[in-house]
Amino acid sequence: MKKPDIPSIIAGRRPGWLSGNLSHKAFLTVVALAVLSCLLICRSYVFYLGAYADNVYGGVAAEADAIAREAADCLASHGGDYGALERYAASRGFSCEVRDAAGGLLFEYRPSPRESGFRISGSAEVSPGGGAELTVRTWSVPRKADDVGRSLRRRALAGLVVMIVCVFVVASILLYLLIFAPVASLRQTVRRYYEQGAAPQRSSRQDEIGRLQNTFVDMTGKLEEEKQAERRLVASISHDVKTPLTSVMGYSERLLSAELPGQKRRQYLRNIYDKALAIKSIVDEFDEYLEMGIHETLPMELVTMSEFCAAARREYQDELSDAGAAFTVECRCPDDRIRCNADRMRRFLGNLIGNSFQHAGSDHLELRLVCERRGDSVALSFSDNGRGVPPGLLGKIFQPFFTTDNGRKVSGLGLSICESIVRAHGGAISARNLPSGGLLVRAVLPRVSPDSRGAPGGGVPGKPERSGGKRSC
Repeated sequence: MKKPDIPSIIAGRRPGWLSGNLSHKAFLTVVALAVLSCLLICRSYVFYLGAYADNVYGGVAAEADAIAREAADCLASHGGDYGALERYAASRGFSCEVRDAAGGLLFEYRPSPRESGFRISGSAEVSPGGGAELTVRTWSVPRKADDVGRSLRRRALAGLVVMIVCVFVVASILLYLLIFAPVASLRQTVRRYYEQGAAPQRSSRQDEIGRLQNTFVDMTGKLEEEKQAERRLVASISHDVKTPLTSVMGYSERLLSAELPGQKRRQYLRNIYDKALAIKSIVDEFDEYLEMGIHETLPMELVTMSEFCAAARREYQDELSDAGAAFTVECRCPDDRIRCNADRMRRFLGNLIGNSFQHAGSDHLELRLVCERRGDSVALSFSDNGRGVPPGLLGKIFQPFFTTDNGRKVSGLGLSICESIVRAHGGAISARNLPSGGLLVRAVLPRVSPDSRGAPGGGVPGKPERSGGKRSC
């Protein structure tokens, strides 16, 4: 059993929730910053404040133990004289008491009964004069609550500033990586394109910035295609008009500079007229192509397929028969209707017929038009029995100015005009080679449902237009 191609499966997946939209990344960034802030507050910041409080308490406790030790030393050095201890306590500003081993109070000194503040007691053991062991207990110098609160607020503010700076730095880095850097890169890409003509590259990002860059790449591709089309247009006009115009100038010069026999003179005039007709045909072809792009909206009318096929048969069958070509029209959906512009559809069929006449290369040309329903559409399949188109060129025959005709270097608008007509009718066109030989061009047009309002009528009036058709083969 063949193993699945995992990389191709992953590549074919739709963009994930995170990579698909920039708003999702921004939302996730805000959530990450909120979590980071909570962690900093709940762990680092609270731990920081707790450590500071512990340090303050530890400092006061150490001070109280040191004072108790000093008081015990003072009592021992004075042989148990409580008066000396009192004077020492008064000079240092702390409270103290002395108790015996049983806990009985032997001495007490408190400077002020209203003494208040943050204090911590300390104790030390002493045996003055080698007597019984006594316990000296002291209280540290009182610290006012305002002083302790002020110190704590200063520490809290310093820690808060550090935390805010950390969150700001992280947010700045995330915003730079997610938004500012891609936008700056896109700006540089646009600048390099319009200043240096450097072609932009597609982005692998799936969010809005990536899609914006890929849209810009598509737009530049379209602009380059239009530039190439304009260059081909200029080159086509230059070549296709210059060749017959050179002949016209040559024949005219001979007529003006030399005495020619009557028959030769008429022949030169006929050649000038033929070349003028060729120039007119080229100009008409370009006019028709430009007209397709100028008139985007067309007046439409409802036409049944039986009427459409009858009009096509009536307009083309007899004339094509006189030209030695067989034209068969087969209508398999006579009651179906399409909404079309009769003049444009006449040009569509005329260009296809002219394309087959010029490029089929068949001694006995056989043309066939089949109209049939395909789902909610109607397919118009036009085919001939010619030599077809090389497979490598099938994808190019609808491009404007594309042809392999050696007599015309870059022009070739017939099938491009056909594509424009079908697209203006809301349809699609394609081409393929038939197994039996020849080219099949299929136009798929929207079918009008039977309950749609409108009066059928029209058809495909007018004369065949075969001069505009060009097939690249």
